[in-house]
This record gives sequence, structure tokens and C-alpha cells, in this order.
Amino acid sequence: MSFDVRKVPLCDAALWVGLYLVAGVVSGQFNVPTVARAPYVWLPAGVSLAAMVLSRSGSSALLAVAFALVQSVLSHLGGRDIPSSLVLGALAGVAPWIASAVVRRMEVPLEGLHLLRAVVVAALVSAVLLGGGGALFFAVTKGTPFVSPLREWSAAIFVGVCITTPLIAVWAQLRPKRSIRHNWRREWVGYAAFGTMVLLTWGVFDGATAEWLGSVASPLYLPMFCVVIVAIVGGARGGTLAVLVLTLICLGHTAHGEGPFASGSASPALSLLQAQLYVGVSAMLVLIVHALRDAELQAYANADRWRTDLELALAGSALIAYTVDPQSQSVQWRGDVQSLTGYTTGSLSTVEGVLACVHPLDRDRLRVRWSADTPATSPVQLPFRMSRPLAANDWLELIDLGSPLSDNEGHVAFVAGVWQRQARAAG
Repeated sequence: MSFDVRKVPLCDAALWVGLYLVAGVVSGQFNVPTVARAPYVWLPAGVSLAAMVLSRSGSSALLAVAFALVQSVLSHLGGRDIPSSLVLGALAGVAPWIASAVVRRMEVPLEGLHLLRAVVVAALVSAVLLGGGGALFFAVTKGTPFVSPLREWSAAIFVGVCITTPLIAVWAQLRPKRSIRHNWRREWVGYAAFGTMVLLTWGVFDGATAEWLGSVASPLYLPMFCVVIVAIVGGARGGTLAVLVLTLICLGHTAHGEGPFASGSASPALSLLQAQLYVGVSAMLVLIVHALRDAELQAYANADRWRTDLELALAGSALIAYTVDPQSQSVQWRGDVQSLTGYTTGSLSTVEGVLACVHPLDRDRLRVRWSADTPATSPVQLPFRMSRPLAANDWLELIDLGSPLSDNEGHVAFVAGVWQRQARAAG
């Protein structure tokens, strides 16, 4: 299976368990008690999923057991009885195992549009298994409602995966690169956007700011706007880090009854659910921006690779390629023009500039070929002579192999072809 991610050694299981514990403790600070004790914030779901996706497939079973044990302990410490803790622990180990298996079956690299699709699919699978399993267990054993805890639990799992899994995935695949020239202006824009995002988020969700705004609509879109800028400038790593900080500030204030979601008429549970959705939308925006940015970079890389291959092919065959725009009379060159003709591409950038270097008896023929009035035909060889730069009466014998290219309306859009030196007869 081709799975383009860094394989994490099995000996790092302790690190994953530690991250799971930290995420669980942080999530516990935001949750409120409910009938079924369904968490409204649960970031560990993304940690366990990232651990199994990034680890070798053979280590998934051991990781599942480790996460199940840790979750059982966390659940029991959180006030659940032993049977409930064991069941929830088993779900915490099995759900990411199955979700990671689904992602592996997709056989896609965790980058760009593939990362977006993998995270969404894994989040849905985890939300259904964990949320549905937990809500069903409490409904059967405790007689609690099923639909409401299912909605709350699934939302927490889905958003938790969308936040933590991309964050860990993009940072785990960080590889040292060769030193390159930094675009400091671009980097400072990213730093400024990140700092502005922190200040705006703190201000929007701070209780004093909410009282100052009064009935004015809270500018919730401003932090999201800054998060998108950070994702554009800083890539997936900067964007996911910005979403993590946004999550901590947003949920922290909301859990303490502050911010636009913590209104007097809304219950604390509903406020956290709304804050979760807000953070989830921000996380999805970052993934979309990352996908678009990765597609753009991939397109640039393909174009550079194609250009390099063309230059090598032209150099290996001693050819130069040209493209003439009959409307603007401009000429674009590819290949080592100076080596073949002795002229620079700048001196041959216009049709008249090229014809001035061509033998007077050959100019009209080349002018006709490069004219917009010439109908499109198959490429035909056209021998002509071109003066050497430092010897006016010394002529290079070249061959033009090109033809006009028509647009959809039958008009000549470009003239394209190649030049090569005319082979001299032996003897």
C-alpha cells in the first residue's frame, strides 16, 4: 500500500498516550455534566486517530489497547462506573482503529485535497462509532434519551477529529529541508495575522467586550478571516496551529459563560455545542485553504518539471523552440537561443527584430509563415539564412519547422515551431 506519511515507531506509543491524556484533561476543563455525560468537547478522538494513521499498520492493535485502557481510566476518574468506563474505553480503542483502516483503504497521501477527504471520512466514521456507541449504551443501560446524546457526542467527536488530526498529521510529516531564501515580508504578514487572530478572538469572546458591544452583532467572522490568512501564508502547519489556539480561547471563554455563544437564555451545553460548530467550520476552512494551496503548488511544480524536461530535450537535440503571437508581433523562445544563433532572446523578442537578422532573400518567406493571414497547415521545413552577430556577411544556415495554430473560430492564434541548424552534406 502506498501511504505517503511518516511511519511512527511503535516505541513512541508512550508519546501518543501522553498526548491523549493531555487532550483529555484539556477537554475535561470545557465539558459540562449532562444526563448521559456526553462530552461536548473531546479532542482525544483526533489524537488516537492520528496515532493509528501515522503508525505502522501492525502497531494499530497495540495502540487500540493502550487508548482503551487510558480512556477507561479517564472515564472512571470522570465519575462513571466501572462497566461504563470499560465500554467507553473499548469504543475509544475500536473506533479510531476502524476509522484508520478506512483511511488506509483509500490509499491517499495526507496532503492537499486528499487530507481534506481523509479527515472528513475518518471524522464521520469516528463520530458514528463513538457517538452512536456511547449514546446507545447509555440508552440501553441507563434509560437515557438516545437522539440528543447522539447529536452532542457525534458533534464533539467530529469537531475534535477535524481539529487535532490535521494538526498532528501535518506536523508529524515535517521534514528538514535545505536552506532556502526566506520571504520575510510574507512571513511577517503571517505572524501579524496570527497575533491579530489571538487578540481578536480574545476580545470577541471576552465578557467585558460582550458587555461593551451590547446589542451590536459580535464580529465572529474576524478571527476566522485571520485564520484563513495564516493558513494561506503559513500553510497547513500555521493554519492548524491557529485553529488550535482559536479552539482553546473560544471554548475556554464559552465554558466560563463568556462570549457570544454564552447567552443568558442558552444552556451551558448548548453554548458549548454552538462554539464547537464555530470551531469546526474554522477547521474545515483551513483544510479547504490547504487543499487549494497544495493544488496550486503542485501545479507550479508540474509546470516547472515540464519546463525543465522541455529545456533538456531541446538542448539534447540542438533545437530551439519559438511561439509567435501574430497580433502583438512578439516572439517567445525556449532553449539555448544564444548557443544556436549567437543572439540573446531579448534581441529576438519581436518579429521585426528576428527578420532584421535574416538574409534579405529569405525574409519574405519567413514573414509569410509568421503572418496571421497564413492558413493553418502541417509543419513544413523552411530553410533560411541568418547573419552572425559579429559578421554581417557570414550566414548561418538554419531550418524552420513550424506551422500556424488556429483557434476555435479558425483564426490563426499562434505560430509555433523549432529551429535547427541545417546539416551539411558530407564530402
